[in-house]
Amino acid sequence: MNVLDSPLFKSLFEDDVPRIILAANVPDYTIITYNETYKKATYTTNREVRGQSLWVAFPKDEIHGGTEILERGLAEATDKNKKIVLPPFRYDIPSADENTNETRWWQIEIEPISSNGEKADSLLVKTINITEQVKRNKTISNYIEREQSLSNELAQTHEELAASNEELLANLEDLLVTNEALSQSQNELQSLNRELENRVEARTIDVQASKLLLQNIISTANIAMTLLKGEDLIIELPNPKMLHIWQRDLKAVEGKKITDVFPELKNQRFPQLLADVFRTGERIAMPQVPVDISYPNGEIKLIYVDFSYDPIFSKDGKVEYILASVNDITEQVENLKQLEESKSELQATTEELAASNEELSATNEELATTNEELQEAQENLSLKIDELSETEESLRLALASGNLGIYSIEPSTGKFDISSKAREFYGLAPEGPITWIDVTNTVVPEYLHIIEQARINALKNQLPFDVQYPIIQSSTKTIKWVRVVGKSVSETKLRPARFLGVIIDITSEIEYRHTLEESEDRFRNMAEATDVFIAVGDETSNATYFNSSWSDITGRTMESLLEFGWVDLVHAEDRERYLNIYLNAFENKLPFTGEFRLLNKEGEYVWLLAKGTPRFHADGTFAGYISTSIDISELKRDELRKNDFIGMVSHELKTPLTAISGFVQVLQSRAKKNDDDYALLALNRAYNQVKKMTTMINGFLNVSRLESGKLLIEKSHFQLDELLNELIDESDLVQFSHEITLSIKEPISIYADRDKIGSVISNLLSNAVKYSAANTKIGVDCQISGDKAIISVTDEGIGIDAEDLEKLFDRYYRVGKHHTVSGFGIGLYLSAEIVERHNGKIGVTSKAGEGSTFYFEIPIEQA
Repeated sequence: MNVLDSPLFKSLFEDDVPRIILAANVPDYTIITYNETYKKATYTTNREVRGQSLWVAFPKDEIHGGTEILERGLAEATDKNKKIVLPPFRYDIPSADENTNETRWWQIEIEPISSNGEKADSLLVKTINITEQVKRNKTISNYIEREQSLSNELAQTHEELAASNEELLANLEDLLVTNEALSQSQNELQSLNRELENRVEARTIDVQASKLLLQNIISTANIAMTLLKGEDLIIELPNPKMLHIWQRDLKAVEGKKITDVFPELKNQRFPQLLADVFRTGERIAMPQVPVDISYPNGEIKLIYVDFSYDPIFSKDGKVEYILASVNDITEQVENLKQLEESKSELQATTEELAASNEELSATNEELATTNEELQEAQENLSLKIDELSETEESLRLALASGNLGIYSIEPSTGKFDISSKAREFYGLAPEGPITWIDVTNTVVPEYLHIIEQARINALKNQLPFDVQYPIIQSSTKTIKWVRVVGKSVSETKLRPARFLGVIIDITSEIEYRHTLEESEDRFRNMAEATDVFIAVGDETSNATYFNSSWSDITGRTMESLLEFGWVDLVHAEDRERYLNIYLNAFENKLPFTGEFRLLNKEGEYVWLLAKGTPRFHADGTFAGYISTSIDISELKRDELRKNDFIGMVSHELKTPLTAISGFVQVLQSRAKKNDDDYALLALNRAYNQVKKMTTMINGFLNVSRLESGKLLIEKSHFQLDELLNELIDESDLVQFSHEITLSIKEPISIYADRDKIGSVISNLLSNAVKYSAANTKIGVDCQISGDKAIISVTDEGIGIDAEDLEKLFDRYYRVGKHHTVSGFGIGLYLSAEIVERHNGKIGVTSKAGEGSTFYFEIPIEQA
């Protein structure tokens, strides 16, 4: 009978999977027939292709390599008369109107059909259109890569801007401290000689003001800094100046607690000050603080520093880092001490000079001495003025190389001093006087009130200001963005109130920020437009984004999802399993895949397949996960229908097979009575084949029950040693090619499902016989280890390659190069599931060409 004409084949052929039958006439492969699903999948509903060559009905696709894959698969299935599963490939087919070709990706299985049991005369081809799946996977991968790249770039930009802000604020505060110290020194010098003060007063004021500005900016260019992370004060990113102060290299301090590196600080006030910054979030700065520093050689040295602790906040408003800025002023303090000593000496000299003046007529020689001292002081002042001029020139060079502009403005008079670099920023004339009006005329009008408000607040509250605004350069008419940072200086006896600060060109940063914002908007729009469920989490596993598809399926708003999540909607039977998958992946920063049921807004459970990919910052630190989920409910229903069908067919096949087994046994008895050795041999072989078929059908039936949750484990107490002896005796009855030996030291009583454990052992024995040469030995070993029984089966067979070991217990998996051995790859899968349901584990050790040892262990006593 032709297999294609059987009712069973036709009922299986006409289902919802696209199938086509080809004649095995290489190389034409004439189309014999195909089902309705195939017509729809290939646009052949309105055209008849039966009787045509496959390559006529569907012209070859020579561009993408699909034709070569398909031809090779058809030829291999025909020549070797075995089932072939092809990898996914692209093969474009004619469209419905036959005017163009449409892009298609296929997953194909080729099953040879033989009417005489020998050479295949036709091929059953199962074709699955996976085009949408391939496109969707490519789209999601592109979204993920783009989002990760944008996140890394944005994080780097934010870090650079934060560092610049902190450095500028510290510089301006140091400027005020130095100004006060210099003003005090100037007053002391004036008291030395009033006559000399009157002549150089104007010059001294200008020199001291310049010195104030120059020394401040120079000190900020070389200030020592480090980051202290968390309340444990972990040292991060100390700069070279700080390492010089500490007398330690980067390796000795980075990543360690500051109190571990400098234990002597525990008894000082600095840890408490740092704790106050974390508690209040307010900045602390103190000048001329004595600090005991322990150097690596054991020496403890007293140094003096100006320091500030500036909090750096995270997105949730909590203090995450402290920026510690330290300026070593030990040398300056020691100089001040010497100056105080010199001042005392000078005061004594001045008093003596006063006494000498009262007795001028009698002390001419003392007056001459005093005049010489005044001359020497004047010469020293001249030298200091020269030194200050050199310092001023050095600072100008430093500002030029740092691309910074500086300015000073007196609001009351409108007097405006501005550097050449700042003139360049605003597009103003390189020379000549500049007024405040000249600067404000370049500002885009709608930003003028922002600048004015910042100026008023700075003057009123004596606080620093930091404003950003666009300007239109006077010379080029080009729009630029500048950032102006500064602080107001109160009025003194010598000078009116004024502003001092720096100007930075931030045009490139603003343009880059706008680009990032536009890119983020595009990504968000794309994420909202897809029906894939996309979610983003941070490094603490808190969700930061859900697309609209999550709201559509759960019925919850975005705000509710971010606050409460969706885990409570996961089916109780899936929740712990899925959370374990996610938490294990999160702990190891690895990708994960998991399936679970989710309660939708209609009150029904749907199946979702979730895939998560870890994200990392540019510096390699973990940034969280982006996950995508798709609805696989229909696939799950198809799988359930398939298992029900397999179970039904397996159950129906057992009835005629039982009858055949009975008839064979009756014929065996008659053959023995009649001494018909040939008939008895043939019937024995037929009986063995019936037993193999029965085992195979039971395997399919058990897999169906297992996956539908109907495979029951019925435990009872029994002797494991007796079961092993029975199974070995049964094996010896149906095979005579191998010697099976049992090694067991004592009787073992166990609480388990006797039939299910027996099927596991039988399967391992059967595999050992199949995959080892005749006349070799098979060893069965059983022993007790703690509260577990360990059973192993060792053969001297062909062994297993390393790449096959991990997949050996998967459903329907068979080692590719041994398909000549009968079986469907369900025995080990079913055995693994039975052992797992006994709370045990199963495994294998093997080496190709040297045999294998399959083993499993189960608890001896377990309710």
